[in-house]
Amino acid sequence: MKLHDYIHARMEQPFVWGVNDCILFAVGWANIATDRNHLPEVTWTNEKEALKVLKGLGGMVAAFDRNFTRIEPNFARDGDLAIVDETAYLFSGPHIVGVGKTGLIFKNRSEASCAYSY
Repeated sequence: MKLHDYIHARMEQPFVWGVNDCILFAVGWANIATDRNHLPEVTWTNEKEALKVLKGLGGMVAAFDRNFTRIEPNFARDGDLAIVDETAYLFSGPHIVGVGKTGLIFKNRSEASCAYSY
């Protein structure tokens, strides 16, 4: 699967904890791209469970730091992961792409405060 196909397939899927949330979207692509499960402990069915799991991992940034390679956001390539305000995204062209309430949202890639490769 190509990144474009991954993004297109999820274009109108709403945010659902444990099904289509920001971390599962971003890490899901890394799992497909590398054929490995980068964060197997990331499973939940609601916000309360998600916050508990993330707290146990030390937070999203700490979990990403342990499982991915932090890179300078200006050097991120398509498919690399981003974090903006505790929300995970994927780099794609001039954008970072993440899950919004009713489908994917696109922000300028310059908004990424952290970036990771896998």
